[in-house]
Amino acid sequence: MKKIRYILGSLALVCSLAACDDYLDPKVDSPYGDEFAYTLPGPVEGFLTNAYGAIPGQIDHYDGDFLDAATGDAVTNQYSSNIYDLGGGKMSSTSNPIGIWDAAYSSFQWIHLFQEKSADTATVKWWISDDAKDAIERTRLMGESYFLRAYWGMELLRVYGGVTESGEVLGYPIVTEFVDEDQKDEVLNMPRNTYEECVLQILEDCDSAISILPMAYTGDDVILGKAHIGRATAAAAYVLKSRVATFAASPAYNGGVDVQEKWERAAILSQDAIDKAGISYSALTYNLVTTPDLSTTPSDYLFRRYHNNNSLESRNLPPAFWGDGRTNPSQNLVDAFPMSNGYPIADPASGYDPQNPFAGRDPRLRNTVIYNGVSVEDGGRGMEAAETIAEYFVLDADTTEVDDGFGNMVEVITIVSDTVIYRKGLDSEGADYRGTRTGYYLRKWISDKAAMLSDINQKLNAEHIYPIIRGAEAFYNLAEASNEAAGPTGIVPGCSQSAYDIIKNTRTKSIGLGASDPYLDSQVADKSDFRALIQNERRLEFAFENHRYFDLRRWLLPLAETVRGMSVTQDETGVYTFEGTDPANPAGFIEVEKRSFDSDRYYYHPLPYDEMAKNPYLENNKGW
Repeated sequence: MKKIRYILGSLALVCSLAACDDYLDPKVDSPYGDEFAYTLPGPVEGFLTNAYGAIPGQIDHYDGDFLDAATGDAVTNQYSSNIYDLGGGKMSSTSNPIGIWDAAYSSFQWIHLFQEKSADTATVKWWISDDAKDAIERTRLMGESYFLRAYWGMELLRVYGGVTESGEVLGYPIVTEFVDEDQKDEVLNMPRNTYEECVLQILEDCDSAISILPMAYTGDDVILGKAHIGRATAAAAYVLKSRVATFAASPAYNGGVDVQEKWERAAILSQDAIDKAGISYSALTYNLVTTPDLSTTPSDYLFRRYHNNNSLESRNLPPAFWGDGRTNPSQNLVDAFPMSNGYPIADPASGYDPQNPFAGRDPRLRNTVIYNGVSVEDGGRGMEAAETIAEYFVLDADTTEVDDGFGNMVEVITIVSDTVIYRKGLDSEGADYRGTRTGYYLRKWISDKAAMLSDINQKLNAEHIYPIIRGAEAFYNLAEASNEAAGPTGIVPGCSQSAYDIIKNTRTKSIGLGASDPYLDSQVADKSDFRALIQNERRLEFAFENHRYFDLRRWLLPLAETVRGMSVTQDETGVYTFEGTDPANPAGFIEVEKRSFDSDRYYYHPLPYDEMAKNPYLENNKGW
């Protein structure tokens, strides 16, 4: 990874993109001229590194937010952010908070420029005195270029793939070579390729990458060793194939047409990823999401970025811990976590108590959400969302203090009838204007290192890993595709596991269930019930990994879910009273924010206005 960081730093002086027809006009700044620069391995490899560099470096890269905060799973308290606007339905062809058109096509240009120049084996040499090593490094870099083209193609498909007013399912205009000045007009008049054509192009690029990339970087080899962890691998390409095939079979991109063959393709490619990349499922642990060790990248993280700073903590720790409390998980999401016996909390067999809502829950809840009473930092106090109250008649209007019932005189904050609220919870909404709007703070990816931000003159940093592609995705894709193609217990020809087999394994490892999972067994009789179970398990597994927003759309699930929160009070004896935590009592729900996706057009995104204006052959998605 050191080599990548070095090249990124040096390329700031070497490569730049011009404005205007931006992504079609890469510039190489060299005092000796372009042609000489094209003979140097540093600048030529730098073209490829620019395509890496366009990939966001942190997981909360949507204007400092998680994309989950534009779904029912969370809200952001940053009212000026693009994701807050997106959650309110503010999106247009001139303002798309998650638009990546320019980044993708700029990356295509860099990739193709690299492919063109690196193919000249007589001119560009990575190892002048060792032809064997030169061929190995050149081949590896070429494999990376195919992977990166597939990656950026999938990003375009995820954001812009959709159905037009004419009913066509379209993707993006496919470009597979460097576009020079003479070809600009031709490219700027290309129509969108069909969704399936884009899928096939991405699969082909992944296959090209797989054929020449190592499965992983191990050992101390200078070209294929662990120093290159973070670059593209064959294993990541296998899972990318699983992802694109699963999207291609999804309802949003098939108009109700029978897609049995597409689901079978998705199942087979997902099984291939598991088998050929040697992937095994392992559950995310508390330590893995709060205190990762950068010296050992988890085997599940097949393609990742990393950073060592405190930006996630500064944005998301509660204000009393010197953070901005920015990402607030919702009660909707908390309700989705089952009990430790595997039953949903709404099921009478779960044993759930809405007045003790965090007891006996799926351990993934603690890995994801900071809730009332759970430690915020290692060895520190529990999170205080509760307002402490006592029953008194306040007779003197000038009274400013009351006895808290323990002999302590505390200041009266608010008087409501005969109830005196005499202490706001340190982490409650009322304690600070940045306090949680839902009653919860984000745990996943946030370090629990003690006193990270308390010394404003010397804030601490923490190591973070941003998993862009996880091996676990192949298992959930296989479960989804197998259920659709063969039902919960059927096995697609060419595969070795059923949807039931996979979900039983993932639930056993992530929840800690033994051999018995009676709730799972109760769902196998009906494909629709099992589909809902898979969708919920995927929701929990990939919470705050920016998947949920796209999953809701490809599944055509309701988008206008009102985001809910909870409130809690504590009396002078220490007894808590929770509101909004009973799924059987909708009248008691606490509404926090509405999702204003009030039209079918929000299942797809608009193409950029500038591109539509330049290219009369581009057809927009319906509703835009």
